[in-house]
Amino acid sequence: MELPRLQPLYETYAERGFNVVVVDGKRQTDLAKKFIAKHGLTYTALENGEGDAEVVKSLFGVQSFPTSFLVDREGRIMYSHLGFEEGDEVKLAKEIESLL
Repeated sequence: MELPRLQPLYETYAERGFNVVVVDGKRQTDLAKKFIAKHGLTYTALENGEGDAEVVKSLFGVQSFPTSFLVDREGRIMYSHLGFEEGDEVKLAKEIESLL
């Protein structure tokens, strides 16, 4: 369960310009809202579109979830991660530090 483990990263680095945006590929709005409230997530959460409005696969080539990207201020993907296991937040923190 990666989303709650992203919250401390967001809180640590937000003042330095780091932001987290998650995209729910399943479009289960009510379930997502409950999850966000339960875990106190304060970063941005969006739903993926469908058809012509679908962005995750068409723009970023995402084939499976979770997939994470670290994007620099110019919009370039600097790091990508497929999946999310316990301890991956430590790797992400190092990558974030290298970009900030």
